[in-house]
Amino acid sequence: MFRITKKNYLLGLALLGPLSAWAQLTVSYPANRAVFQRNNANQATVYVAGYHAVCLDRVEARFVPRAAGQGTAVDWFVVQDNPQGGHFYGSRTVLGGWYRLEVRGVRNDSVIVQDAVERVGVGEVFVVAGQSNATGGDGLPNGPGATDDRVNSVDFQNLNQQGPISYADTQLPFPVFVHFDAPVKPAPFGNYAWCWAAFGDVMAAQLNVPILIFNAGWSGSGIRNWRESIPTNANSVSDFGYPYPSGMPFGHLRLALNYYVAQQGCRAVLWHQGETDNYANRSREDYRSDLRTLVETSRSLSGKNNLAWVVARASRFTVEGTSRTWQPVIDAQNDVAGVNGTSDPNVYLPYVFPGPETDPLIGPDYRTSDEVHFTGNGLMALAQAWAGTLPMSFFTTSSTPYQATPLPPVSVACGGSTLTFTAPAGVAEYRWHPATDITQVLGTNQQYNAASGQYRLRQKNATNNTVFSATLSVPASLAVGVSASGTSQVPAGGTINLFSSATNACGVSWTGPNGFSSQAANPTLPNASASQAGIYQVTARNVYGCQSQSTVSVAVSSSTSGSWSSPSTWNCGCLPTAATNVVISAGHLVTVDAIQANARSVEFQGGTLQFANGGNLLLNQ
Repeated sequence: MFRITKKNYLLGLALLGPLSAWAQLTVSYPANRAVFQRNNANQATVYVAGYHAVCLDRVEARFVPRAAGQGTAVDWFVVQDNPQGGHFYGSRTVLGGWYRLEVRGVRNDSVIVQDAVERVGVGEVFVVAGQSNATGGDGLPNGPGATDDRVNSVDFQNLNQQGPISYADTQLPFPVFVHFDAPVKPAPFGNYAWCWAAFGDVMAAQLNVPILIFNAGWSGSGIRNWRESIPTNANSVSDFGYPYPSGMPFGHLRLALNYYVAQQGCRAVLWHQGETDNYANRSREDYRSDLRTLVETSRSLSGKNNLAWVVARASRFTVEGTSRTWQPVIDAQNDVAGVNGTSDPNVYLPYVFPGPETDPLIGPDYRTSDEVHFTGNGLMALAQAWAGTLPMSFFTTSSTPYQATPLPPVSVACGGSTLTFTAPAGVAEYRWHPATDITQVLGTNQQYNAASGQYRLRQKNATNNTVFSATLSVPASLAVGVSASGTSQVPAGGTINLFSSATNACGVSWTGPNGFSSQAANPTLPNASASQAGIYQVTARNVYGCQSQSTVSVAVSSSTSGSWSSPSTWNCGCLPTAATNVVISAGHLVTVDAIQANARSVEFQGGTLQFANGGNLLLNQ
């Protein structure tokens, strides 16, 4: 591969002109602060995609650790050679770390445009579920935001002005990744950071990779409510009399797995729940059955058969004024996590791991006055307790992470005044949206003809896992201009010169008589003959693949009066053929005498053509 040196890199910059030219290449995927789940070998495939408005031979990228020791650099590699339709797409295996992604466009071995995504991660993705000690809320004091730059979430809570929304009516927006600050509501239903930003700090420090956390918890929920709401139209009422919207609370776990996890991957579901079931005096058998159902359903609905669950041993609740634990719930949690043995497949589920034992964390240093909910230092202790149950072996051998679904490759072709986007075949559902409005559906077919604007494809597979394309861009104008000029008449033994002038073009190509073709902008044809007379067409194409044509006619003209069949009559010193455009010049009389003459066309510029002795002319127009 050509090596871009400082000299030709700076030359490329000089050719750009004003700095605004840098906006002519945009990386639209991955998003800033996106974290992709790594595998147990500390690797993930990271896709790189975007659009450009200038002609490029190739697009290159590299991953640069944001700080020393926070990743393994990936030097410049080719994302795509000869990108088509003004868009580029490619991928690279990247090791765990926190990176600045730099992308550059190369033309004639000089860098002419570039862009960057400041923060992209390969690390660990978690989904939290459970009740209030999993998510906070109900007026409980919040925990701290993350101090490590590598801890991230998506700030969105599935509420409207009337309150929580049913599963069927939920419309999640395009995810926007943020640093996990204290007020952030981790999607799809978290209330604020709670203990999880602090947990992220601990995990980022221990694993030296970035962390992404989603939260599907719902305060006050019992495991019965989670199991009853598995059908998306089912209704459940809490043990405290609260009616959940249909399909909830389980619907938020469903959304987290089908929507966010499909795009980013996932290491595990972190489950902290059981306090309400203490209040309800649930039996060991009932809790165990419901927990097994939740785990198995989460795996089947997302197509992740070995999705890891980490189950906290939690039950403490205040009943009739007394803080108590509830052993049937603890026993059931231990059953499913294998603490009580793994020999009975009706009890233990593979890839369910024991989480922290949080019941012993009691007293004003840990909990509020209700002796149920964590607060203050207790939230820090809860974060540490969770981190302490995830040993290094959990991330290298014992759990099976699920990596992000590949970014859909969308092909782009010019459709005249529109661009035609074509999605991959073989998926269950297509939705084309404006790039900033997921509520507006523009099309539902595999192809979409797009006018000026920006768009994204949303597609679902058979298990309802949802992924988006990178942003696709259509400029205000797709026009390309070209004009052809050149030698108008074939000179005797001389040279035909052709010229093109194009605007917004990446290249031109010529075709013409006698099988002529050329990729040169201004080709020459030496030793001209009659067979080279005719129509020459130049085609210009722009970065989007749109084309425009222009023609120039090269003719054989009379140089004197005389016989059609005499080479001396013609300026080329040759005889016209069926492919020749012929010009009879002013004052010349050309005679077709006793022969059949051939020409593509004849143009009279003040001259005369006469026929004698049965001569005739066949035009091959």
